[in-house]
Amino acid sequence: MPDQAREELIICVLNEPAFLDDVLAAFLEADITTATVIESQGMGRLLSQDMPIFASFRHLFAGSKPYSYTIVAPVADGRLIHEIVPLIRDVLADADQTDRGFVFSLPLSTFVNLSNTG
Repeated sequence: MPDQAREELIICVLNEPAFLDDVLAAFLEADITTATVIESQGMGRLLSQDMPIFASFRHLFAGSKPYSYTIVAPVADGRLIHEIVPLIRDVLADADQTDRGFVFSLPLSTFVNLSNTG
């Protein structure tokens, strides 16, 4: 079923905030205009900084970025995931390779654009 168009939710967690504008430009290049950007924080960073009981694990998260961006984009054609991934990789080619983030998609059972009437 990979060649069949289906509604998907594309999720990209970007751990390199400096590249946000370029990643969003990649979404536009792939004709994805329905994205929402959410400021986020990784669980490891949160646990090691804000919860004293996990402070001893701080060394496991050394070098992690304090904040990330999560880009969420519902699309009518799930095949767009195969277009956006190479574009994001190209954008992040010069970024630190240790923790750039990740991108994935999930099938949607329902997708309703509330801006459309009817």
